[in-house]
Amino acid sequence: MKPNVHVENIKRKTKIYSSYFIQQLKKPSQAYNHGEGRFSSSLVSIIIFTALVTASLFLFTNDLYGSNSPSFLSFLIETFLLTFFIIGLVIFASFLISNFFGPQHSFRTIISFYGGQLSAPIILVTTSILLMLVESFSYGNALLTISLVFCIFILPLYVISFLLTKSNSAVDPLYGFILYIATFTILLLLFVTIVGSSKVGEYFNNMNHLF
Repeated sequence: MKPNVHVENIKRKTKIYSSYFIQQLKKPSQAYNHGEGRFSSSLVSIIIFTALVTASLFLFTNDLYGSNSPSFLSFLIETFLLTFFIIGLVIFASFLISNFFGPQHSFRTIISFYGGQLSAPIILVTTSILLMLVESFSYGNALLTISLVFCIFILPLYVISFLLTKSNSAVDPLYGFILYIATFTILLLLFVTIVGSSKVGEYFNNMNHLF
């Protein structure tokens, strides 16, 4: 009996990603050595992280509102897209600062740099989900909060730090940080304006309960 080509292809890709995940968990900075070469695996990490955050937020919201919790499918789709776009804004802001004040990397390379740091946060969010499933919401919320704060606010500064310190630009890395924060804030405000304040406001309202 011939092996199923699609199944074998999935197994091969899963093995490749598993190897990538473990390597990045052991040494996240390896992402800077591979650049665009690990784009696909990095993008998979971003999607997995977003999906896990979405699931964790649903469990948290379901516990928070009880019988008045939102529809499962609509919540998952909206929250996944909003989380994914916010991460996209983080990456795009990093790309802009890198190209104006640092070494000029492609957008795919910036994605590779960012996604290469997500192995540990993925484990944290997975643990958060497991804790919420056994109704340990305090610890689960704490891990979810740590993961979100790290990936949206701290990790981009780490990436920007690497990019700017490798640059011969006259702009000091400190000002690069400030410019990144300003750029991300402006992009986020534009995103809120375009998407609509109600949906985004509801999203951040759910997030505020974590803190």
